[in-house]
Amino acid sequence: MAKPSAGDIGFMEEIEIKFAVKDTKAATEKLRKLGFKIAVGRHREKNYLFDDGAGSLQTAGKLLRVRKTPSSQTVTYKGPILPTSKLKHREEIECRVESAETMIRILEEAGFRVRTEYSKYRTVFEKEGFNVSLDETEAGNFLEVEGPSDDEITKLATKLGYSEKDFVRRTYAELIGDRRETPAAGKRSQP
Repeated sequence: MAKPSAGDIGFMEEIEIKFAVKDTKAATEKLRKLGFKIAVGRHREKNYLFDDGAGSLQTAGKLLRVRKTPSSQTVTYKGPILPTSKLKHREEIECRVESAETMIRILEEAGFRVRTEYSKYRTVFEKEGFNVSLDETEAGNFLEVEGPSDDEITKLATKLGYSEKDFVRRTYAELIGDRRETPAAGKRSQP
């Protein structure tokens, strides 16, 4: 579950789920009462999702992303979401890169193109094997919970006041893409 350190390549199975959040202050307070500490303060992330001209990665449910934050720049591959679980299970391979701009250029020269760009504000909370991100996106606010197992994440969800009916298995690219396609999308500014 631990993220790789600088220069390392991290291979892991990502286990996560999202929940829509109406009140970010109340969500933050619930996390604090459960013993979660802020590991990374609120910051802006810029995400670039890549695909080939045929959209092969998206069609296969895969993701190739370059992410820029104030403290790091990463390239990430995510495999398809396994359909058999209530939560999102997928392979994740991630490493830090020295320059997001250079990585973007390399991917473009290799025939990939940016298919989606989006920004979000993220605050990261941690506690005993859990990584919980409070994400503010143009598609709404979400808690993204990563943990050691389906059972442990489901137990934490219950403590946070969520149930299985609240699970959001869709990716931010899908949620934001839907938001941008609606006529009212132009009225709301991107974070």
